[in-house]
Amino acid sequence: MPEISPTRMNLLRLRRSLQLAESGREILEKKRDVLMVELRNFAYDMQRTREEMNRALREAYSYVERAAVYLGLENIEKIAESTSISIDFSVDYRSVMGVVIPLLKVKGGEPQPNYGFFGTNIYLDIAFIKIRNLLDVICRLAELEESVYRIANAVESTQRRVNALKQIHIPRYRELVKNIEAILEEREREEFVRMKKVKNIIERRRARL
Repeated sequence: MPEISPTRMNLLRLRRSLQLAESGREILEKKRDVLMVELRNFAYDMQRTREEMNRALREAYSYVERAAVYLGLENIEKIAESTSISIDFSVDYRSVMGVVIPLLKVKGGEPQPNYGFFGTNIYLDIAFIKIRNLLDVICRLAELEESVYRIANAVESTQRRVNALKQIHIPRYRELVKNIEAILEEREREEFVRMKKVKNIIERRRARL
């Protein structure tokens, strides 16, 4: 901060700047606290969704294993290689306390298996459906992981700004205000003493007349 002249105008400006800095610190602290709550909620949902995905994966693979018992692993691999399904995703966004987070969804209805029913069984069909349904959970997990990452960065950035205000800017403004107030008070005392001397001189001159 450049050298500031100790004037009343600068004192008023510094006081306003100090008030703004303190108000900004309070607002940022409230924002940080709300973001921390959101971060905990998102992290909790992320953990639950990851557990849900792992359970669904284990269940889907169990049906793949059952299908492989009857059809053979080589036939399962051939069916997988010959199966081609196109799936589209949509990406939208929303804001949480100024943090933009993604919203992911699988577009369209549930695709039907495009392999022939000859040489397959119901276990393979169930595995196909369960793996397809997993896409919704995977989208949700990706959405939550990215949200946690972005909100955590926002918390860290907000905390840095709070620290900068608390440890640098606000103490500096307070020190400047204090110094200028001291200088102005000293000038007022000097002016008072000078005016008193002038008054005494005038009174002495009047007394001689």
